[in-house]
Amino acid sequence: MKNKSYEKLILFIVYLGLLLCITLFSSCSKDDIPLPADVIEMNIDTRLPIDGNGYSHFTMYSQTTQNIHRISGTIKVNGAIPTEPREKIDWKSSHYWILREGDTTATITKTYLNYFTGQWMVVTLPPLVNNVTSLVPTVNPVCYNSEDGSINTIIAPLYNMKGDTLVVTAKLRNVTKIAKIVLD
Repeated sequence: MKNKSYEKLILFIVYLGLLLCITLFSSCSKDDIPLPADVIEMNIDTRLPIDGNGYSHFTMYSQTTQNIHRISGTIKVNGAIPTEPREKIDWKSSHYWILREGDTTATITKTYLNYFTGQWMVVTLPPLVNNVTSLVPTVNPVCYNSEDGSINTIIAPLYNMKGDTLVVTAKLRNVTKIAKIVLD
């Protein structure tokens, strides 16, 4: 009789111990601990002249190709430059253009010295032709900060956008910065 009651008691203690272990391990998680929100400092520098209304002005220089310009800025998270991991900044633009199927996207020319003839040779390769119609943003959509905390992206509007105001948005988590660029 005593053996049976000891076995039941031991079995009860084992079940109680398992129940306590399961309860303790399942009730705690890192998600339950509230963490303070990061303080994010971000600025955008269009590297362009700014008028009295705060609009930047970009003078278009090409009527046939994209007009390329770099936009810069800096970021800090909690007062420090984020190094590992780097921060991903999402960029958006108010303007897009269409690259149609059959459009020539590039023409490659190679120049070299022909050592057998001693002549300078210029060879134009067949053009690269787009095979599908696509919508192309006027800003690169993503960048990561550099070691010094700088961020950079490229805008590339077309000449037919001249006179428009290009709105460029940079977003890092819950912080959004906007630059308005008049295309002159």
